[in-house]
Amino acid sequence: MKPIQNVALLGKGWLGSAILEQLVNTGFQVTVLSRGAGSVEKPPSSVKTVQVDYSSIDSLVAAFQGQDAVVSTVGTPGISAQKLVIDASIQAGVRRFIPSDFGALTTRPGAESLPLNALWVDIQNYLKEKALSGEIEYTLFAVGPFLEFVMSMPFLTDLQTQNVPLYDNGVHGFSSTSVSSVGKAVAGALKNATATKNRLVSVHDIVLTQNKVLHLAKKYSGPDVKWVEIPADAAAELETILENTKQGDLDLFKTLALLKAALLGGKFEAEFKILDNDLVGLSLLSDDEFENIFATAFTPSQMIAQEGLQANIEGIQGEA
Repeated sequence: MKPIQNVALLGKGWLGSAILEQLVNTGFQVTVLSRGAGSVEKPPSSVKTVQVDYSSIDSLVAAFQGQDAVVSTVGTPGISAQKLVIDASIQAGVRRFIPSDFGALTTRPGAESLPLNALWVDIQNYLKEKALSGEIEYTLFAVGPFLEFVMSMPFLTDLQTQNVPLYDNGVHGFSSTSVSSVGKAVAGALKNATATKNRLVSVHDIVLTQNKVLHLAKKYSGPDVKWVEIPADAAAELETILENTKQGDLDLFKTLALLKAALLGGKFEAEFKILDNDLVGLSLLSDDEFENIFATAFTPSQMIAQEGLQANIEGIQGEA
């Protein structure tokens, strides 16, 4: 089968930029699609940029002509609109589609019913239907929460309040992957297209626990910071949050609380037992390597403020 060479990239935010870099480094011919002529800043000289109307199937079909694969990194507001993008990809003869689905739990068994996963699961099912009829191929990714968020946002450890709800004594493992490694995994999957056809590719840099992250937070936050550990029952909290969401919308802070209880409770196989790192050419981080990264990232001046949580949540769920 002819290898994938021409790749169209939708979205060039934080994650999209990392994926673009790895696609270019791997030797793909990349076209970046943007809504406006000025929305893509200084792409590599080898990268083509095309202005497109995401709401027009004709505009999308024209942009996808000659493309072997489409990689989407659109943010949360654009997740549902990917159905039109998939349809346009099929009409243009695109071979492989990778949806914007790089969340913490969107592909985990049993987590399909979580309200924070609904949009992503709907796109997964749509793609699988199209693949089953032979119209297009897909690759899905399980990557866990982004490593950058685990280290820098008030998610597991909050340097501002110094209070830590410790879920189930902090013992449950979860897979975590840096944005750069996600980019490498996407490029590697397209390079190894036959082996990654119509399947979930599970990768991570490292398996963490809340205890491991808290230990490093205590070590590098300084002697004047006194952390207060608050015991939390993940299953009970998850049940309470799910019940509360039935009575109102899933707002930002409910989403964060739900994600933490679901991720840190050990219920949804957040630690990937079977990995595809070798399949896509991704190495693992050692504990020492992770600590070195953590020591650099975890400083008061680099902590992400509370008002930036919206972008962080979108990043954990899809693309910021």
